[in-house]
Amino acid sequence: MNKIIKATFHLLLLTFACALVGDSVASSQTTEVQSSKTVKENSIRTENDNWNWIHKDDSVRLEVTIRGKVEFADDYTDIKSISDDNGRIRIIDERGGESRKFEAVVAPDGLKRSYWVNGESRPFDNEARVWLAKILNDTVRQGGYDARPRVQRILRESGPNGVLQEISQLKGDYVKRIYFDELIKNGNLSDEMVRQVLRQAAGEIKSDYEKAQLLIKISENYLHNDSQRAVYLEGVNTIHSDYEKGRTLSALIKRGELSKGNLTFLLRSAASISSDYERAQLLIKVAEGFALDDSARAAYMDAVATINSDYEKGRVISAFLKKADNHKESLMFALKSASTISSDYEKAQLLIKVAAASSGDETVRAALIDSAKTIKSEYERGRVLNAVFK
Repeated sequence: MNKIIKATFHLLLLTFACALVGDSVASSQTTEVQSSKTVKENSIRTENDNWNWIHKDDSVRLEVTIRGKVEFADDYTDIKSISDDNGRIRIIDERGGESRKFEAVVAPDGLKRSYWVNGESRPFDNEARVWLAKILNDTVRQGGYDARPRVQRILRESGPNGVLQEISQLKGDYVKRIYFDELIKNGNLSDEMVRQVLRQAAGEIKSDYEKAQLLIKISENYLHNDSQRAVYLEGVNTIHSDYEKGRTLSALIKRGELSKGNLTFLLRSAASISSDYERAQLLIKVAEGFALDDSARAAYMDAVATINSDYEKGRVISAFLKKADNHKESLMFALKSASTISSDYEKAQLLIKVAAASSGDETVRAALIDSAKTIKSEYERGRVLNAVFK
């Protein structure tokens, strides 16, 4: 008995020791992951008269808070003015183990600048001015402060090309999009400039959301000809998100001004969407809004064939049938698409719709009977045949 108790005790001690070792390993692995991980944050908040920008990147933490209206020098190397007694700018810059703080407020004799390094007050000397110039430049080009008035100033001085050159110097998709938005709204862009904006936006903006927001804005204001719409579609194809790609294509469909070539291009873009639901939504909008010629019908059929969901495929073909005007070619197209549906119920539903639209055409009837034979369920097959011969 004592031997059993001792053995059990030793086993418990061994289990406890293993648990401690396991906890220690897990803890060290977590610390290693945390230390090697790059932490990034870029947040911009605007509330009433307060503007706040926080940027974090590894060992760097920069926070700029502006209250009221602060005007920078034209070259953004210094502060030109602060709007009133309540206005101020405060900067906290922590990097490389060093902390700097700067504040500027309105004083009776002008601007009062205060500057600290590692908590100690320092004179605002040349070294401090060089540091401030860099921070103000980052505040404009990374934080996006004063973006909209700045675009208007650049437009007046250098035109749209000047704005595009400045956008290339900006950091961050959100800030770039703000500048693009202002250019679109105020630039009175030529045909060539619209295409240049579209190409630059597609190349420089990486965020699918920001790119989609911008393209949709352009679709609302421009896209007056086929060449602009073609470049727009090229930009859409650089978007990876099914949802965002669907939104941008839907915005183009809403315009309702697509050439045969662009419509075929759009359908091929729709086929690249992996989500059955998003692809189906787009194809339904195309079926409802456009007449499809032979090439567009072929591209439409190719897109339908990429849908895996029987339900979504049935929805798309049903939408196509509603606009098909009972043409024999359209009905045969629907039957060919129906052959790829594996669900007996979904296939029967679609074949019954074709039968209702066929007007007794013998070729369509024969194809319907052949399609009905591929249905395994006797009940569903009977429903289709009743619809064919009634």
